[in-house]
Amino acid sequence: MNLKTRLIIIAVLVVASVWALFPREVTERIRRDGVFVDTTYRRVPLKKGLDLEGGMHLALEIDESRGAVANKPEAIDRALTVIRTRIDEFGVSEPNVQKVGEDRIVVELPGIDEPDRAIDVVQKSAFLQFQITDETNALQRVLPRLDGIIREAGLAKTVAAAGDRPAARTGIEGLLDDTTTAGTDTTAGDTVPSILGATDGPLSSLLQQGQIPGEYYVVNDQVSTVMRYLAAPQVEAALPPGKVLRWMNDSVSLGGNWYRPLYVLDARPIITGEFLVDAQPGTDPRDGTIVTFEFNNQGGSRFRRETERHIQDNMAIVLDDRVMGQPPVIQSAIGTRGQITMGGRDLQAAQDLALVLRAGSLPAPLKVMEARNIGASLGEDAIRAGQNAGIVAIALVILIMVVYYRFSGFLAVVGLAFYALTTLAILAGFGAALTLPGIAGFVLSIGMAVDANFLIFERIREEMEKGKTVRTAINEGFDHAWSAIVDTHVTTALTAAILYQFGTGPVRGFAVALLAGLAASMVSAIFVVRTLFLVWLHRTRANQPLSI
Repeated sequence: MNLKTRLIIIAVLVVASVWALFPREVTERIRRDGVFVDTTYRRVPLKKGLDLEGGMHLALEIDESRGAVANKPEAIDRALTVIRTRIDEFGVSEPNVQKVGEDRIVVELPGIDEPDRAIDVVQKSAFLQFQITDETNALQRVLPRLDGIIREAGLAKTVAAAGDRPAARTGIEGLLDDTTTAGTDTTAGDTVPSILGATDGPLSSLLQQGQIPGEYYVVNDQVSTVMRYLAAPQVEAALPPGKVLRWMNDSVSLGGNWYRPLYVLDARPIITGEFLVDAQPGTDPRDGTIVTFEFNNQGGSRFRRETERHIQDNMAIVLDDRVMGQPPVIQSAIGTRGQITMGGRDLQAAQDLALVLRAGSLPAPLKVMEARNIGASLGEDAIRAGQNAGIVAIALVILIMVVYYRFSGFLAVVGLAFYALTTLAILAGFGAALTLPGIAGFVLSIGMAVDANFLIFERIREEMEKGKTVRTAINEGFDHAWSAIVDTHVTTALTAAILYQFGTGPVRGFAVALLAGLAASMVSAIFVVRTLFLVWLHRTRANQPLSI
């Protein structure tokens, strides 16, 4: 490789690193006066960890409002593993995820940009089921009885008196947050479905026949009323046995009005997400935002067998008790692959859904007991002391290199400056948070970068003492030191890779910083410093003695 090509490569790497670290405008949600607000400001895109910057603190416990959990300690341990996996996929931000006591999980997220999204990713149970829609009109047959129960219990008067007051967030009523969400528009030819049976029943008058078996529509303004009726214990007890009622995740537009679809499904799912091995977000020209999923061989075999039994039936994809889009008709047996249509949701929502599906389903629902911002644990004095110590250490390294190796030491210092710039750029590119463990990995890789220069310079000295020319001594010094440098860097990189693969939180952060530093160290010592020597040889035509 000629000198001009080497200089172009170095210039490209420097420009790319400066661009990666160049301050830019970011919008973050921060807690101010007890509420989250969007704040835009300029900063270097390199995050700081909890110990340097602070972040978000979440305390989670098992939510038993939907039913008792038999073995809470085991459920907490399994939930801890799932949350760690989700947070690690959420971003390389060195979180702290740990169990406190026997029934609480604490999650600390440094410099989190989207706290609401983080809470949703952590708390979402992601329980995936595939259920066949009801073909027997089971709900329609019991509607007169349900209307009578509602009248006898005075539920219609209670709901009317409640008006717009918030309902208790239990059972099916947890869906109330999304009852006015607009979904996918239907075609212009769609009409309002026909009204069921008697129109004077408190429940039946609010349900309208859908377009497929087991599908009913409720005007968005009446969704909360229907939810309250269905959540009543007397009504729940009278629902058709072997069937469950599930709402769609979005609303649909029919005849100029917005409706929320309600589905009657077979209670027994034909398959669940426990067989899921992969999920990826994507877009489709016809379906919009989607999430494609894949089952393992056992799940694929079961899915194929079940769907073959239900050809021409409608199959609902149910995630966390919500139907994801209108249930499609099973045209033929389905194997290991399928997709979830996200409707009007954006790609970010698909990415989050794919993330929690890959990470696995929580063994029990979790509730956020506490959510607050936390300050830097080191404190301003400790941070300032650490900065001073780092400045002194770097100054001593520069002094020793320049005094001991003179001009060659100066070239090594220039190479170390390149190393520091590219290492920080790599960390910024990976979205890593700079914390004490990460700084430790960074400092360790500095030592290895300096050590590589020591090896090279000592070999150059040896070659010069043998009476070889300056150009030959430099070339052979780099060539002979190459194997030792590669050995030390590769063995350390293997250790860091193992730490990254099996570690979590701060351990992963240390590994990421160390791996980034090792890569930059190799390029700096072997490529950049050698290029600087070649520039010096080109300018002096190798007629001057080398100061080393």
